[in-house]
Amino acid sequence: MLKTMKEAEDLIYKSYLRAINNIIETDDALVKKPNLTRELLNLLNDPDNGQKFILVTGSKGKGSTARCISSLLGYLGFKVGLFTSPHLVNFNERIRINGVAISDQDFIRLSNKVVEPFHKIEKRLSSSEYQGPIGISLAIAAMYFKENKTDINVIECGRGGKFDDTNILNNEWAVITPIMEEHITQLGPTIDDIISHKLGIIKPATKYVYISKQDELLNIKAEIKMNNASYYGEDFRSSNVEVRSDGTLFDVKTKKWTYAHIKLPLLGGFHAINVATAIQVCEDFNQKPINNQTVNRCFSSLNWPGRCEIIDYNPTVIIDGAINEKTAKYVQELLDHFKGKTIVSIVGVPANKDYKGVIKVVSQFSKKVIITKPDISHLIFPTDAKEFAESLLIEANETDLLAEAVQLAKAQQSVDVILIVGTQTLIANAKRIWGQTLLDIGL
Repeated sequence: MLKTMKEAEDLIYKSYLRAINNIIETDDALVKKPNLTRELLNLLNDPDNGQKFILVTGSKGKGSTARCISSLLGYLGFKVGLFTSPHLVNFNERIRINGVAISDQDFIRLSNKVVEPFHKIEKRLSSSEYQGPIGISLAIAAMYFKENKTDINVIECGRGGKFDDTNILNNEWAVITPIMEEHITQLGPTIDDIISHKLGIIKPATKYVYISKQDELLNIKAEIKMNNASYYGEDFRSSNVEVRSDGTLFDVKTKKWTYAHIKLPLLGGFHAINVATAIQVCEDFNQKPINNQTVNRCFSSLNWPGRCEIIDYNPTVIIDGAINEKTAKYVQELLDHFKGKTIVSIVGVPANKDYKGVIKVVSQFSKKVIITKPDISHLIFPTDAKEFAESLLIEANETDLLAEAVQLAKAQQSVDVILIVGTQTLIANAKRIWGQTLLDIGL
């Protein structure tokens, strides 16, 4: 009998952790066993049967696109299940209905229903076979969505598609976000192999397919044998994109309507592409154009924690989960329009991550760098981060408390922007300081 969230989470990873040291192959086609997720659902009386699913996969933007779709459908009056990964703080964040995460009580209760069928399957698996954590989580989500009689469920796939545990669902809708070279050993070795993995979520049950903006060199259209697929740039698109200090402003044109002056409190032109895709999906699901006011109300208040998210103004406060040089450079690109502004960066990256890479990047545009760490964390943080920051920038400081780091940043003369970057627990810590929850992110 599972009694705590830790015990429930341990169940989710138990099979994988048992097998991990015995797995020799790397190709998802050889390693992953989505049929075991199907069997688990069968033993749970097929809670997914009769439910409607939108599957979202791709290499970039699938989580935020899934969130955009679920949010707009919620604003249209539907009860919407959302399944995403990873989580920032609490595992519950992966399973939501209209923005509200599943409670500990419900998660533990439904996990207990999984225990018996889980062990029944586990008994006959070889040492290198395992029941995927995504599949076990999906089983809990499917039961939860069924109990709550959701109208539609938006499901973010794992890294692939064809062999992902989520792909056992009969999804009527398939959304493909931008595809690029990623996870070569699991999905490759070629870009064509990766495309094949992603397009694997298009199945006989799939009636609607949406292809977001892709690299022009990718001949994805030739791979899709459907006449009713919708393509970014042909059937729907974003335009007049303007990234400003308070978010991103743009227009969206779909098959049926033009939605003008959409404002999103997130930074980055790519968000306009994700929103355009989401609006086209929702427009088709709604079977008619959507009221402009509803669209603007939805996206002007959209909350997607920790992804270049603006959480305050005067000064502008931006949080992002950058933990290496590559992701920090991405944040730097989004901050280009703040050139000439006074930026103070607060950095809290663990010792086992690329903290020097993050400090190196933010020091290029920051007036001051403050090194800190989350109030509560099991991770080890570097002891030489401040010294490294000082080698790049004259103004550097350090404190063990994020709240104190924020006050130091605000005390900087004429500060325009406070950037908080680091590990997930640091981002969650920042959300708590600003009185924002991760368990209820709103529609």
